Amino acid sequence: MTLQYPLKLSHSRQPGFDNYLASGNEEALDTLLKLLESADSTAPLYLWGSPGCGKSHLLLAACQLMSRQSRHAIYLSLSDIEQLSPTMLGELHRYELVCIDDVENICADKAWEEALFHLYNAISQQQHKLLIASSSSPGDLPAELPDLASRLLWGVSYHLQQLDDAGKQQLLIQMADEKGMRLSEEASRYLINRYSRNINKLSVLIDKLDHDSLSRQQKLTIPFLRQSIS
Repeated sequence: MTLQYPLKLSHSRQPGFDNYLASGNEEALDTLLKLLESADSTAPLYLWGSPGCGKSHLLLAACQLMSRQSRHAIYLSLSDIEQLSPTMLGELHRYELVCIDDVENICADKAWEEALFHLYNAISQQQHKLLIASSSSPGDLPAELPDLASRLLWGVSYHLQQLDDAGKQQLLIQMADEKGMRLSEEASRYLINRYSRNINKLSVLIDKLDHDSLSRQQKLTIPFLRQSIS
């Protein structure tokens, strides 16, 4: 299996279904798991939403699950297509699962749109599975190739919801626990209210707190947090 981790995710945290908080996205998670488990279900699944909603996490978790089952999967982020070539999509249909993230970035690029269109068809012919993630719904994605726009409407799509503040607190506590740190509810609430509600920024912060707490040999108390984020 080939995994390309996007820069927007913390490299120290391995995205999996066991550490995904599905609050508000239970139906999307259930559909994704059924797709991966079924030998017959090959319809594309399209996940969309604003940054931090967990769509990249789910795509990477799907690849991880397939890998554990000794099945071939690949994840590709199109966040920076200037560093990539559309020809690289040509052989991806060989994988049992193909996960394409940040697909909105290839719109209005003729070569990329045609390559993705042909990949859709090839995956369908192979009866393999395809997961697509984007910041826009399939109907709002500004694809200029009519055939690709039509393909993007195939299958099922889900609008992933952001975690509410309680969910973000739970996620912070979970991320801290994964690093062997104890973060209290009071401390997690302090970080949400005083630092950021952005999931990606909070993930980076947890890495910083892990480093700071180890180097200073201090627990994650409110005074320590206040000093670290100042």
